[in-house]
Amino acid sequence: MTGFPTFDVEGVKVPKLLIGINSLLGWSHTSVGRDRWIRRYYTARRIARVFERCMELGVYGVLGPVWPRLIEAIRIAEKETGERMLFVSTTIGEPRETEKQLRMLDGLYSPICCIHGAWTDSWPLENGRFVGLEKYLRLIRRSGRVPGLACHNGDRLRLVDEGDYDVSLFVTPVNKMGFYMYPTMESILEAIGKTRRPVIAIKPLASGRFDEGKIREWLEWVFSQKGVSGICVGFMSEEEAEEDIAHVKHILGIK
Repeated sequence: MTGFPTFDVEGVKVPKLLIGINSLLGWSHTSVGRDRWIRRYYTARRIARVFERCMELGVYGVLGPVWPRLIEAIRIAEKETGERMLFVSTTIGEPRETEKQLRMLDGLYSPICCIHGAWTDSWPLENGRFVGLEKYLRLIRRSGRVPGLACHNGDRLRLVDEGDYDVSLFVTPVNKMGFYMYPTMESILEAIGKTRRPVIAIKPLASGRFDEGKIREWLEWVFSQKGVSGICVGFMSEEEAEEDIAHVKHILGIK
């Protein structure tokens, strides 16, 4: 499917570079105005064009929520290219909608579904355990998918890692400035450095807050962190995709 090196998640070959979608769906982590513009401008067809260019460059994997516009964009890109995308999906909204969301993935190649980071960050804890989390992990497993878990909090990530949870993949922010790495950058780096589970680093460029002209340096730093198996980079255009994918290819030694 891709010339990029992969890592294994229960037999699923996940490329070391995945497409991020926050900047295409309207979660820019910058301003309400930008988010409103993104949601107005980026139709499913426009999102699909970015995906199609990524696929031309060898990047077939996307990480994002079970969201109608994203699902439509994936279907369009697959139809236009004749190629299948790997969709590492996450839940979104309310936990009670999990079964409905899993059904929305039917017909897509989404062998992994992760609990959303916002859920994990705020999930009720009792005696160091996530109350009722197992129920939703079971729903994912019973749908025939591998359960993963996203989290923006190193302390909570550690609790999941040390607990007996059916989780085979972690998704968490990793970047040079500690953006969205709670409660501290060190807590997340320590947690991913100790886990035996594969880790996808999200927000590697801190949602656009990287030092100008130093994209490659920032991405190299993320790849160098102990425990990082792959990264997820968001592109707002075909041109951004071309630039960032070239940097990752250089880092990974891909011709």
